[in-house]
Amino acid sequence: MTAPSAVLPLRRNKDFRLLWSAYTVTTVGSQVSVLALPLTAVLVLHAGALELGLLMSVQYLPFLLIGLPAGVWVDRYRRRDVMVFTDMARAVVLGLVPLLMWLRPHLAILLLLAFALGALTVLGDVAHQSVLPELLPVSQLTEGNSTLTASASASQFAGPSLGGLLVQVLSAPLALLADCVSFLVSAVLVRRLPAAEPEPAALGGRSTWSAGLEGLRHVWNHPLLRPIVLCTAIANFFDLFGMIQAVLVLFAVRELGLSPGTFGLVVGSASLAMVTGAVLTPRLVRRLGFGPSLLLAAVLPGAALLLLPSATPSDAVPLLVLSLAISGFAVAVYNISQVSLRQRVTPLAMQGRMNASIRFLVWGTIPAGTLVGGVLGETLGLRPTLLLAALGSVLSALPIALSPVRKLRSVDDVAAAVEPEEARDE
Repeated sequence: MTAPSAVLPLRRNKDFRLLWSAYTVTTVGSQVSVLALPLTAVLVLHAGALELGLLMSVQYLPFLLIGLPAGVWVDRYRRRDVMVFTDMARAVVLGLVPLLMWLRPHLAILLLLAFALGALTVLGDVAHQSVLPELLPVSQLTEGNSTLTASASASQFAGPSLGGLLVQVLSAPLALLADCVSFLVSAVLVRRLPAAEPEPAALGGRSTWSAGLEGLRHVWNHPLLRPIVLCTAIANFFDLFGMIQAVLVLFAVRELGLSPGTFGLVVGSASLAMVTGAVLTPRLVRRLGFGPSLLLAAVLPGAALLLLPSATPSDAVPLLVLSLAISGFAVAVYNISQVSLRQRVTPLAMQGRMNASIRFLVWGTIPAGTLVGGVLGETLGLRPTLLLAALGSVLSALPIALSPVRKLRSVDDVAAAVEPEEARDE
């Protein structure tokens, strides 16, 4: 679909409202799964740190295996149709989890379903990020990303809280049905987007890998995208997506003695800080500048996560909420800023390949991080693993600190100064 000729406020843009609603619904459901899937392994299959790390790893392995071709597929087909297909398919996969855990509870089955879910997420997420620049003009990208992130953050409060309650009332596998329903609702909403989206370019008849490598070269050779990719990849290895994700549920449930419901409320309450971060990002960027805001947001998560290893059963709830809240605030600021930059400096025809290439590079470190986290949690213990992960997360800010990104004032200045010939027309 083409960008509107007149700039409408986001609340009056029907297409954006549909995308926004679909995204919000699936975020609530997916946050239920973030809690319920590992709890299925812990409570039903009695998994330890190594098994939990393996489960987290296989969910993100598809970003390495099909990350690049996914971008080419998204650029070749209607992004709306890709989003509808992946929503429907993920609903089916999630519906199979409670059925198969009842018929034949085995870790190998859960790993296979988690891998399928991850593969579909690769396609769905790339299509989602690539469609936004077609719905909004350049001047509204930061506002649009901020609105989506604020909604996602609010959903991340409801999701874990609902997930913890559903796990306690229904069981972990049955709680996943909430995410199944959310994807079905999203598919209906996305299907209502108009079919006026232009046919994607044929990519010159090039092979999938050749076209995918073009996107990878665009990202890696860009003087501003490369440091962001390096920072995010390192952070994802160590922090809440990587090593920490592999051991946090186990640490909270077994060492701190938190119930699934309490842990869900802790994660959900901390997510409210992401709403604040999303709302304040435009103001923070205007006051500090794009680069300084991004650098600050890159340092804060690791610094806040240093609090986790010191938690005890008596102070677990306030300490975990504080740590995750500071981290969530910073992550919201970081993601809104870097995604807006990516969308601004990349041509529309390459949006899918650019997003897929970045996902390939930055999410590709997550399987290694979760696996290493699981191994270290099993051998060194959970607290030392959390400490090492937090320190590594702090160091992830170095690529931005040592690059020209830290001096940038705004996204628009970046596009004009770095690659005006490639920036999308407003």
